[in-house]
Amino acid sequence: MRMTGPRVLIAVATVLTALVVQVAFLSRLNLPGATPDLVLVVVLALAMGGGPLMGTVVGFSAGVLVDLAPPAAGAVGQTAAVFAVVGFIAGHMTPDLGKPALDSIVSVAGLCGAAFLGQTLISALIGIPEVTWTRVPLLLVTEVVYSALLAIVVLPGIGLLYRGAVDEGRLA
Repeated sequence: MRMTGPRVLIAVATVLTALVVQVAFLSRLNLPGATPDLVLVVVLALAMGGGPLMGTVVGFSAGVLVDLAPPAAGAVGQTAAVFAVVGFIAGHMTPDLGKPALDSIVSVAGLCGAAFLGQTLISALIGIPEVTWTRVPLLLVTEVVYSALLAIVVLPGIGLLYRGAVDEGRLA
């Protein structure tokens, strides 16, 4: 799978937009449990439409941006590594992004849950004191639920953007 110009532009624009929305809006909602991770859901949707290379590159790049964006809490590169791995995995899935099928939504939610657990384990291993294992179950459940809700909107949106781009990729 080649990363063509239109797909790269779509990826850059959607990741940057998602990051701004996440930092400026979603992180301030004070929802119970985890903060909805719009950036990760966008990365997974882009990966599902663009393949494993796209998922890895976009995942790593978006993860670096998340690591640097306020309020950065972990080590720089931690989120980038996790996003690259789940982006690679999502890139091997081939859903129809035009409609939010249940299997695609469950896949996104499950990968977001796996990413949360991966980041939590890495944080614990490198000694970040904010990791409290008693809160992990609540945070994991809310991460999965919020990700599923976001996927209902994001998957068709990315599908529309991909179909609108002149591209020789999987969806055009």
